[in-house]
Amino acid sequence: MATPKGRPAAVIGHPIRIAVIPARRYALCLVYVQHGSHRPVGANRRNMMGAKEELLQNLSRLDASGGIQRIHRALTDAGFRYKGPSNSQTLLYYFRSGGHEIGVAAIRGSPSLLSFPATFWRGRSGLAAALGRASSFSMEPEGFVSSSQYSAGQLRITTSSIETLLSIVDEIIIPEARAAGA
Repeated sequence: MATPKGRPAAVIGHPIRIAVIPARRYALCLVYVQHGSHRPVGANRRNMMGAKEELLQNLSRLDASGGIQRIHRALTDAGFRYKGPSNSQTLLYYFRSGGHEIGVAAIRGSPSLLSFPATFWRGRSGLAAALGRASSFSMEPEGFVSSSQYSAGQLRITTSSIETLLSIVDEIIIPEARAAGA
């Protein structure tokens, strides 16, 4: 059964419609779908969320300032992709160049931090400008396996630091990444 734009063909009922989704060769899969939507309802909807979306949701839930969501939006609106494995508390924002992923920023949780990946930021003048602008929010990388090998600097995300951090994203991170090929 052909479907436009990958949406399932549906038999409309009231108040729930049943979608018939072509699966493998001759098998069909039945999924309950909320009326007016093409997405599964209930527990199935949670299963559609990937590891990075779940991580973002968990980090955002722990961040009372709302800064993680705002910084995430600023970075993704600028065109950066992000990833976060399920066994991590770090979202990495990156661009692709020459077949490589180049990480330009990271968000970590507990405490909420904006981090500057060392492989990109070590030796760049923008790092000193960013850390200088937000020196009162700066934190030294720490932990069992020192994150200093991964982070050239970290800034705490708090209610009072959000505007400063957003200006760093707009005026330092994005221009440095574009100059490097983003």
